[in-house]
Amino acid sequence: KEEIKNEIQKMINKIQTEKKIKKIKQELEDRFGTLSEEILIYMREELFENKAKELNINRIVQTKNFIEVHIPRELTEKVNGDELFLRVCSLTRKFRFSMKNKELIITLDTINLDKHYIYYLMDLLSIIKDSLKE
Repeated sequence: KEEIKNEIQKMINKIQTEKKIKKIKQELEDRFGTLSEEILIYMREELFENKAKELNINRIVQTKNFIEVHIPRELTEKVNGDELFLRVCSLTRKFRFSMKNKELIITLDTINLDKHYIYYLMDLLSIIKDSLKE
């Protein structure tokens, strides 16, 4: 049983794309049946961590009421702020923005969201990537 757990853990840790989530989900469901929402969220959290690393976002602060994503100075300078702000605010009004030491800090209030916060954070990373100036 521990071997199976370790094997699943290794598979999930390698998630780099949405396509990979679907592939692993299918593989696990073929072997074990329907996956719990908890496992699906865990897979998205791994994807989020990997995508954040790709963007050099390595400071994320989580409390029971909010999550702060600290956008490093180098990335903040490359982002089209207007586009980012408009698109992020269209996801939910639960996002807040601030600046500290030339770093953009995007805060998501996690109380009373329509869906799990990881889905909003995945959308956030996608918008950040899309709003980078050439």
